[in-house]
Amino acid sequence: MKVLITGGAGYIGGAVTELLTRQNVPFTVYDNLLYENHYLKPVDFIRGDVRDTAKLKALLPQYTHVIWLAAIVGDAACQIRPDLTVAVNQEAVKWLAGNYDGRIVLLSTCSVYGQNDGEVTEESALNPLSLYAKTKAEGEQYLVGKNAISFRLGTVFGVSDAYSRLRMDLVVNYMTANALTKGKLSIFGGTQWRPLVHVRNVAEGIVNALEDKATGVYNLATQNYQIKELGKEIAALTGCEIEYVKQLTEDARDYHVSIAKAQKAGLYEFKHLYSVADGVAQIMELIKQGRIQYAENDVYSNERHIANLNKNGKFI
Repeated sequence: MKVLITGGAGYIGGAVTELLTRQNVPFTVYDNLLYENHYLKPVDFIRGDVRDTAKLKALLPQYTHVIWLAAIVGDAACQIRPDLTVAVNQEAVKWLAGNYDGRIVLLSTCSVYGQNDGEVTEESALNPLSLYAKTKAEGEQYLVGKNAISFRLGTVFGVSDAYSRLRMDLVVNYMTANALTKGKLSIFGGTQWRPLVHVRNVAEGIVNALEDKATGVYNLATQNYQIKELGKEIAALTGCEIEYVKQLTEDARDYHVSIAKAQKAGLYEFKHLYSVADGVAQIMELIKQGRIQYAENDVYSNERHIANLNKNGKFI
């Protein structure tokens, strides 16, 4: 086995490379450092863009497996440059499907379910409400019939590894940081559901799938929470107050997912199942130790980081 990880320098990539290193699996990180100013992790690294198909075509025959993490991630981030979003999230995956016959692990999103009443399964009708969700849903389709597995991720949380950029635009991380730095949580609505999964469990699911025979689409989440219940738990763990705001959020997503299909396929054999409390404790420790100076810095937000790059003309 030799693995190419596109987008491997990012938030999820940090946990994936950590796990592959521990298991002595040879791999290369292929990343254009869109979200990073540098990459210091001492692993095999190639600076490259997934839109550079000539470069990828020369590289792919050297690898038995591809973990495709490269993406513009998040509803708001994807709206800044729709052309870039389609090129990276959709067209690059289409090219991969037509030019690579090895094992592929693709990350998709539970956002493809949009707004659904009741528990949703992989067979439920899709209702993508954003460009992000639409491009991810299209990407899944290109891999139908291939030796490929697509994971529809719940909202990720927690700390990945010692090198990767932390994301504070994810609900558990964001709410924990606000609770500690502002002393209160503002809950908008609160009845909407979200499936959640720790970044390290995402990595474990990805690595488990490399040698698995399962193909097709699988939900990857570990807990379903209503936002108001998530707020109560974080408030209890941090000692902050909760402020309920009548104004509804602009985010209309509302879904909770079944993981029965992945469990039946044996894809949930995690050595440690990380809870929300585990993720909150990780963020709390970083903030209390002063390792995060300003939790609302643009670097921690995909949307604001990409907006700044776009404003400064730094996109190719």
